[in-house]
Formats: sequence, C-alpha cells, structure tokens
Amino acid sequence: MNSFYTEDELKELGLKKYGKNVLISKKASFYGIQNISIGNNVRIDDFCLLTGDITIGNYVHISAYSALYGSFGIIINDFCGVSPHSILLSATDDFSGDYMISPIVSSKYTNIMGGKIILEKFVQIGTHSTVMPNVTCKEGSVCGAYT
Repeated sequence: MNSFYTEDELKELGLKKYGKNVLISKKASFYGIQNISIGNNVRIDDFCLLTGDITIGNYVHISAYSALYGSFGIIINDFCGVSPHSILLSATDDFSGDYMISPIVSSKYTNIMGGKIILEKFVQIGTHSTVMPNVTCKEGSVCGAYT
C-alpha cells in the first residue's frame, strides 16, 4: 500500500491546483483545501496540517508534524523546506489580556491579528521553529532549530 496519494486520488482532494510529481501523505490533514495551491516536485509528509490561503512553489518539502495556518496567507517559494515540528502562523490571538482567546468564543470578544508569511526562494525553516504573522524570510535565509 502506498502511503502517498496517487495521481487519481490527488485529483479528488479538491486542491485549488497542483503540479507534477506531488507526494502528499495520506496522513496529512487539510482544511479549506480549495484555497491551497501546490507546485511541481513537492512533498508533504505525515501528520502535517495545512489550512487557509497557502501557495507552495516548486521543489518544496514540508516535513512531518508541521503546521501551516494560512488565514492571512502563506507563500512558500521554490526550493524551500519546512523541517519537522515547525509552525507557520499567519494569524494569532491578542494575548494582551484585553480580549478572550479561543476559536469558540464570539469574534466580538477576540482580537485576531495577522499578516501574510512569505518564504522567498531557498529558505529553510529549522526543526521546531515558529514563524509568526507578517514575516518575510529573505532569499537563502535559514531559521535555526527551536527559534
């Protein structure tokens, strides 16, 4: 049994678009999959979570246990990698104490802040890293582990 979706299964997922040689683990989870675009030569490993407005370029690897929360948008350009257990958060709650925090609480009591995350070409996000809203990682940059 293949642990990655076949070409026929990829067609049925409902992605906005996807390219050639795309390997997506059957153990990955997607929410709002119709807003996710994937380029050529992309691999998404087990237990990854992708949600929101996400555009993934070519030759990109999203390692196991990573999460991409794209409420305000995430763009991952060509030749990038997201190492295991990393999180890209394009939105976050306001932790000032002036608002409640929870997706279950009415939005009139919360304050969600956010902005697009952009990984320019040749960026590597190290294991257990967190990328916050409104961050652009410039071409060729590397975020170290546990940052």
